[in-house]
Amino acid sequence: MSKPEEDLLAGIRVLLRIFTVDETRFPPAEGRIKYNAIDFQALHFIAENSDCSGAALASFLGVPATTAQSVIERLIHRGYVARGSGTGRAIALSLSKEGQGICAAIRRQDISNCGTMLNALPENERSDFAAKIHIIAQALESVETK
Repeated sequence: MSKPEEDLLAGIRVLLRIFTVDETRFPPAEGRIKYNAIDFQALHFIAENSDCSGAALASFLGVPATTAQSVIERLIHRGYVARGSGTGRAIALSLSKEGQGICAAIRRQDISNCGTMLNALPENERSDFAAKIHIIAQALESVETK
């Protein structure tokens, strides 16, 4: 492995531990709920795609329909997601009022965490760094899976 890849790997491992495992330093969702990657991603997707189907959520997450269904059931049970009407087996999903509040808290915490990370860089490098991360994310998101 070359030096840039090793540095990137080491950095990503530290960031993942600090922001997703160690809940004492940067509590997820402003300390309102425990971090669960798939739940947070599902809430974000449903917030951005109100009245989406479970199949659309499964496709976005890249998981089997049964896994997405388990996530949906858990989020409904916690009061964050509501089922709407649908045709056949497709049921429209949306955030409940509580889910909207949790999503807003997640976003505020995420923005705060990003600010913390960017503050480690000199001010004149922050925009360029954020733009490069965005380019990487877009490139990876557009890669076809097998």
